[in-house]
Amino acid sequence: MVYYNTDKLKKTKLTNHNYYILLDFDKTITSKESLDSWMALLDIEIYGQTCQKEMETLNAYYAPIEFDYTIEKKKKEQYIEQWYQKSMDLLYHYQVTEKKIQKALQKNTLKFRKGAKEFLEKMHQENIPIIILSAGIGNVIEEFLKMQNCDYDNIYIISNFIEFIEGKMQKFKVPIIHSMNKKIEGNLPKGWQEKMKERPYTILCGDMIEDTYMIQKEKLNQTITIGFLNTKIEENLKIYQKNYDIVLTEEDACFEGIEKIIEGKEEL
Repeated sequence: MVYYNTDKLKKTKLTNHNYYILLDFDKTITSKESLDSWMALLDIEIYGQTCQKEMETLNAYYAPIEFDYTIEKKKKEQYIEQWYQKSMDLLYHYQVTEKKIQKALQKNTLKFRKGAKEFLEKMHQENIPIIILSAGIGNVIEEFLKMQNCDYDNIYIISNFIEFIEGKMQKFKVPIIHSMNKKIEGNLPKGWQEKMKERPYTILCGDMIEDTYMIQKEKLNQTITIGFLNTKIEENLKIYQKNYDIVLTEEDACFEGIEKIIEGKEEL
């Protein structure tokens, strides 16, 4: 189903030259059934069962906290920072390599959300800039897009990138980006900053409330926020409606719906 809680879209006139796309990756570009970009690289045959179990244990403890909107923000951020640091330490301990990432992604554990691949292709054809801002692993996102023939030059990725030397993991580049602190401000190279100045409107898509923080608060009046509500629809619908201009659920949670919204073909 599609839920609208403002008339902002009716007042916003989009052309190919006045907007850009700001996308979360995990469970936004990818489907709700897909593994995330952390778990997708932890194939048992590559790293062994112990490694996967350790990561699953971390996720079982911290993931419910990430989607708990009753926890005070500062306390929640402390938990999320712990989660990311422990996850990164685990990957370093098991020595991720570039070849292991490529091998793991061949298992097709990352899957596009319905219509996402076609959406990326269309935005490339129309030369619409896309910024992927993800708390996942940038190297995994890059490799996935490459394998799907979607590594287009109109896409810029802001994420957690592993620094490799001769194919071997050295460290994660700083600053670390997690679900509570990811933002576009201060993370774009100069050339992309200039592109954004020419495009006053933003189409922002995410699956968490925190994804709406990717853009500065003062720019939200020129941003159409679209939220994919993947789980606990009845429980979370009100808070998503409060934070997103448009909420997509169930069969409508696809990129065909976003294309209709951009083109003004969706009935409001």
